[in-house]
Amino acid sequence: MLLAIDIGNTNTVVGIYRDAQLLESWRLVSSHTRTADEYWIMVRQLCVSADIPTEQIDGIAISSVVPELTDSFTKMSRIHFDLDPLIVSSELKLGLDLQVREPRQIGADRLCNIVAAKMRYKCPLIVVDLGTATTFDVINSRGNYMGGAISPGLVTGSLELIRRAAQLHDIDLQYPLKIIGKTTREHMQSGIFIGHIAMIEGIVDRIKSELDEENVQVISTGGYSEEITRHTGCVDRFDINLTLDGLRQIYIMNQ
Repeated sequence: MLLAIDIGNTNTVVGIYRDAQLLESWRLVSSHTRTADEYWIMVRQLCVSADIPTEQIDGIAISSVVPELTDSFTKMSRIHFDLDPLIVSSELKLGLDLQVREPRQIGADRLCNIVAAKMRYKCPLIVVDLGTATTFDVINSRGNYMGGAISPGLVTGSLELIRRAAQLHDIDLQYPLKIIGKTTREHMQSGIFIGHIAMIEGIVDRIKSELDEENVQVISTGGYSEEITRHTGCVDRFDINLTLDGLRQIYIMNQ
């Protein structure tokens, strides 16, 4: 079995695969204060709760954008599983051409997304990942990675607004009933939530225009993707496990 670990700035997603089947997955807070031993205890307890024997895990793959946590999970893998994890980077076999100037700067999670998307869906594709950042990754009709865009994520943008504006306070981020709010809370919900959707729709539209190819599919993933996807017509498919599935594919390609 494969232990797949996707480490993000806000959350870490842990999944267990038996061959191509995702048996179970869990979303944890990405904490810089937890030790390798603490992460081991968490992973072991989660596996026990799902009746998954940890002794059957014979491979570990890590996708990470947080170097400190990469070290913690690598240490956990070596001490408690006696395994050296595969750590995703642009230097691995990925099965696609990265047509960008600095491939090493592409986030590991984005590499996982584009590998999984290319294998699962017909190109050309735009992959929108809604997490701490909202990222856009573009694959052309020949299956080449063309680059993309990065913007502040839904929650990241709202927290920065609240931090800088003395009279604005934290709110529940949910889709407003109307675009024209009647209270400050409704004004913020409208501007932040619908504004983020409008940003996504605008960037997707401009990418399609610049790419200039027919039948471009838009795939969404990430922690905030389900709620956002529900309120926009620009996304064709929602795929919550895209990053984990790509991590598994990269692991297989590099064995």
